[in-house]
Amino acid sequence: MDPFRINFSLLSNNAKRLARSLNLTIDQIDLCPDDDFIDIETIVDNEYWVGWTFYPPEPSTGVQPVRGTVPIYVPSRVKAAKNFEDIMDFENPGMSISEWLKLIIEVFNHKPYLSIVLTKPDCLFDMKSIRDTVKGFNVDGLIFTEQCSIECAQLALKNMPESKTVFVDGPAFKNPVEYQDILIQNVDFLTISSLDLDLKISLDEMLLINSKWIKINSRHVTDKMINRYLKHWIQGSNPRMRYIRIEFEPNRILDEEVILKGLKYSRAQPNRKKYFRMIEYEGVVTAEGGIDIHRKDGTEGMIAFEDLRGNSCFVFYVSN
Repeated sequence: MDPFRINFSLLSNNAKRLARSLNLTIDQIDLCPDDDFIDIETIVDNEYWVGWTFYPPEPSTGVQPVRGTVPIYVPSRVKAAKNFEDIMDFENPGMSISEWLKLIIEVFNHKPYLSIVLTKPDCLFDMKSIRDTVKGFNVDGLIFTEQCSIECAQLALKNMPESKTVFVDGPAFKNPVEYQDILIQNVDFLTISSLDLDLKISLDEMLLINSKWIKINSRHVTDKMINRYLKHWIQGSNPRMRYIRIEFEPNRILDEEVILKGLKYSRAQPNRKKYFRMIEYEGVVTAEGGIDIHRKDGTEGMIAFEDLRGNSCFVFYVSN
């Protein structure tokens, strides 16, 4: 049991080395500082979930703290769980959240990348305290989901502008016109999702996005909007964009004639493979077939129509 392995590693440096020798790895690590408790969640060997909940040093007084004022504390107790079943509950041996993160990463042989996940509307924890807690780690991304508010997301990005990946998915984010400042952030990866695909994104908001890798889930994006987006790209808009994927509802039939209307394009042979060098996280992406278009400066782009988990997708690759 991995929580027991973490406890064992606390005994000594030799115990830590022995725990590491098992060579299990973490595929994902998330820090979730949302309310009275702080969670660290991991996916181990791409197979099972292991998590730790850290309790504050004193019982809650019942007084609701002001948003953004609660510092990241040294926990009093720790509860460990595997696959969402409690395994153990024990006193914290005086370690800070930052020290716990370092220990987990060391024992699981994980590269020092992590995401900060915010799911509550009030963001009680002080963002500067969160930033100081993860100092020295490579914060791979910010995730705003479940009941996270727009204000909370804006506050996080203001305090951690170096974040390269932003994932937005929650009821508060259905209207991107309300958070255009997030769209123009200089991030590499931006995902704007909605479980019910009810993201009401407009062409103007799509043109505002200043990211290299863009994923959008929305049934409100029309074929005509995609056509206009491509025409704006040809004229020089979205210069940082290297990849955009728009995912639609199942059984959505994309009208290629409408999407390609007025564009100068050429169709590739079905078995042709093209290689697009993406940003550093993704390396080289292979795209098969496709429809070629060019920006007025000569930059090459390739349109593809794909199916992802039964959902229709429009995909656009841009060469360097």
